[in-house]
Amino acid sequence: MFTGFGAGWIDIDNDGWLDLVTVNGAVTQNIEALARNEPFSLQQKKQVFKNLGNGSFRDATSDAGSAFSVQEVSRGLAFGDIDNDGDMDMVVGNDSGPLRLFINNVGSRKHWVGFIVPVGSRVVVTTGDGRTLTRRSHTDGSYASARDPRVLVGLGDARGPVSVKVIRPDGSMVEQSNVAIDRYTSLR
Repeated sequence: MFTGFGAGWIDIDNDGWLDLVTVNGAVTQNIEALARNEPFSLQQKKQVFKNLGNGSFRDATSDAGSAFSVQEVSRGLAFGDIDNDGDMDMVVGNDSGPLRLFINNVGSRKHWVGFIVPVGSRVVVTTGDGRTLTRRSHTDGSYASARDPRVLVGLGDARGPVSVKVIRPDGSMVEQSNVAIDRYTSLR
C-alpha cells in the first residue's frame, strides 16, 4: 500500500521503547490517480507506529499531527535533537516538494539521557530501577539521509542518575555511574 523510502527507529515519547517512522512516496503511477487526471500521482502519507512495549505496534499516524497526513513524495528522513531538548526531531526530504522540519514536543515530557561518544559505539544504560536500554551511535539508517550521531535514550518516568557502559568500535570500553539525566554527557 505504501512505498517506504525514509524510515527509522526512534523513541518519540522517551518511554524507552523504540517507535517506527516511515516517509513514503510511490515510484509508479497508480490507476486511480491517473483516472483523476493527477499528473504527478506518487504522493503518499507519512506513518508513525507506536511501540506498545509488548511486542506489538499501534498505527499512531493520526496522533502525529496534521502535517503527517499531508501526502507528498517523501524520500529522505533524518533524525536529530535539533533543538537540544532531549527528544528526536525529524527532517523529511521530498521529491519535487518542500523540505519539512518536524519538531518533537512530546518526548521532552519524559526523562532522558544523552551521550556524545565515538560514532559506531554501543551505549548500554542501566536505570536506577534496573532497566537496561541499549542504543548505537551512528549517522546512517535512512535513504539519502544522515542523522545526529549523539545517542539519546528515553528513560520514561525513571528518576535519578543512571549507569552507562560505552563499547567503542575498537572494542575498548568505558563505564561511568551516577550520570545525570536530562542532559548530554560527553564520554570520549
